[in-house]
Amino acid sequence: MASPALIYDTEQWKALQVAKLKEKIEKMFKGGKIKSTENRSVLHVALRAPRDAVINSDGVNVVHEVWSVKDKIKEFSDTFRSGSWVGATGKPLTNVVSVGIGGSFLGPLFVHTALQTDPEAAECAKGQQLRFLANVDPVDVARSIKDLDPETTLVVVVSKTFTTAETMLNA
Repeated sequence: MASPALIYDTEQWKALQVAKLKEKIEKMFKGGKIKSTENRSVLHVALRAPRDAVINSDGVNVVHEVWSVKDKIKEFSDTFRSGSWVGATGKPLTNVVSVGIGGSFLGPLFVHTALQTDPEAAECAKGQQLRFLANVDPVDVARSIKDLDPETTLVVVVSKTFTTAETMLNA
């Protein structure tokens, strides 16, 4: 078996050069439009960028926008976890149903699963529960909301575009 360090002498390396992978990676980190099927930037690198970074897409520094959303998510999360967010009847919200399909389901599920082993996150989540609704199957819908009190349950719709038929049907 060849060492990964020997990739430079292989056909794979030649294929990467032909595909201009290095240039595409550099373009991605600068906000360039490398997603050819949609003629747009792939901006997940902006999600990991420090607050003062600059990644421009269509003339806009998307890092600023990402951090603006991150700040709102933190405020939302802190308010929910503190119990100060109440429903229409005045009872504190303690349950969340996350409605999403595909990556809008898997991303939150992965984060939730990862944080279950974090002692601080587990402490913050005491007395609260998160459930996921990821398809339009009536049995799954019933399972997702079973035994939840509507007075203490928040339903969150997660979607990149809000055009996915299943997400909109569940919403």
